Amino acid sequence: MKRVYFILCVAVLFAACKKEDKSAKLLEDFQALNDHVSEQLKQTESPAQADSIIEAYVNEAFAMQQAAPGSEASYVILEDIYYMLSLPQKEQAFVILDPDSIEARGMQRYLEAFQAEQRTMAGSPFTDFTAFSKDGAAVQLSSLVGQKDFLLVDFWASWCGPCRRSMPGLKELLAAHGDRLSIVGISVDDSEESWLQAVEALEITWLQLRDVNDEGSRAYGITAIPHTVLINRDGIILAHNPEHEEVAELIK
Repeated sequence: MKRVYFILCVAVLFAACKKEDKSAKLLEDFQALNDHVSEQLKQTESPAQADSIIEAYVNEAFAMQQAAPGSEASYVILEDIYYMLSLPQKEQAFVILDPDSIEARGMQRYLEAFQAEQRTMAGSPFTDFTAFSKDGAAVQLSSLVGQKDFLLVDFWASWCGPCRRSMPGLKELLAAHGDRLSIVGISVDDSEESWLQAVEALEITWLQLRDVNDEGSRAYGITAIPHTVLINRDGIILAHNPEHEEVAELIK
């Protein structure tokens, strides 16, 4: 069977086979890039330099994904770097994929996340969803929007180091602007116990809910945390992942 395929390939699909050769080479290059970047990150202690390394990595990996449209490499690379891409990059990444193969290759969840990001980009009306309190009460996001001038929705988890490190900054924001700003934490923890222990350990005072059915995460296309969404009194999304200083400036 392999021999028949090889003969057909040479006789009829020579160009396609070369394309797959290119795909295999891209996957090798992508692995080499990952190894190289991992070593670079191990050798730097500067957050700014690490950010620069990662930015360069994402751009180079994205160029690789774009280099072999519809090939195995285009799917594999996209799955690895999806959560680090900008919204325009994600759009272009899907353009080169075969629409009929997206679900078969397990990429449907990424496509749905991208589409959710498009629906909830800055300037769009917020998308409602339901999350649950520690007592099991269902709370809709729409019941919180408009209570103050701004609502910051913080998707996080007890096991997420960057999420935990962001809490002091959120406390400072609330202390300085609590008259105009409210915060709601949306935990994506699987374990209710871990979530509640983290809330207590971190001394979080603002409303905490759990995204039990991933409804909120799906609504906003969230594939990585921490992820915050700033919404104004009129229900318009102002920003995704704004820096704390940016939130303060917008409030002023």
